[in-house]
Amino acid sequence: MKTLVYSPVFNQVNELPLVLGELYQFKNNFDELLLINNGSSDGSEEIVRGSGANVIDLPQNRGVGFSMIKAIEWALENDFEIICGIASNGKMLAHEIPRLTTPIVSNEADYVKGSRFLKGGNYPNLPIFRRWSIPLVSLLASLLTAKFTTDATCGFRAFKVDLFKKTSIAWKQKWLYGYSFEYFIDAKIMCSHKARYKEVPVTMRYPQFGPYTKIKGISSWLEMLRPWFYGRLKRGSFYP
Repeated sequence: MKTLVYSPVFNQVNELPLVLGELYQFKNNFDELLLINNGSSDGSEEIVRGSGANVIDLPQNRGVGFSMIKAIEWALENDFEIICGIASNGKMLAHEIPRLTTPIVSNEADYVKGSRFLKGGNYPNLPIFRRWSIPLVSLLASLLTAKFTTDATCGFRAFKVDLFKKTSIAWKQKWLYGYSFEYFIDAKIMCSHKARYKEVPVTMRYPQFGPYTKIKGISSWLEMLRPWFYGRLKRGSFYP
């Protein structure tokens, strides 16, 4: 199945070369790479433009959700069957992409999400706050969707592009441009009676020192929690 890997980039000049090196090392795991420059100004925009990948060059950072929307649109326009997102900050491992795409290729699932907490997953240098907060968010997500998840905040996922051809969900709304998009889609998938959801073990590696996220305190966490409620309450579904 024709597979697109995409990565949103916002000021990751130090981490991006490592990510690109790993992606090209394991380029047999996908068909094409799409980089989305979110108005970077630290030099990573030049790395993106010289990467040899397909590029969407945005003049400003409108949020990771907006990037994901643009990637899905690009996948739809170019007839891809599977899309897989990978962070540009080096937390995710390119050689693990088949863990996410294989269940789709083998027709076991429509939407596959990584979990660092499943057997075979790993989370080196995971901050203590994340270690106890992620299971709490995962419990909330499981209760709201009536479908068990062990790692609600993991952003390593792959899914059939066809999901967005057959949906009644308004998935391009402005409120989804930030962190809300990926968790709203997760919630809608988990609430769906037709779309098949699967978790697989993955690694989420964190730097031993220095900043490890662009999430900004309470406001960003609220932005991540709200979609789980909206996923249950708002109209629209996949494969309606």
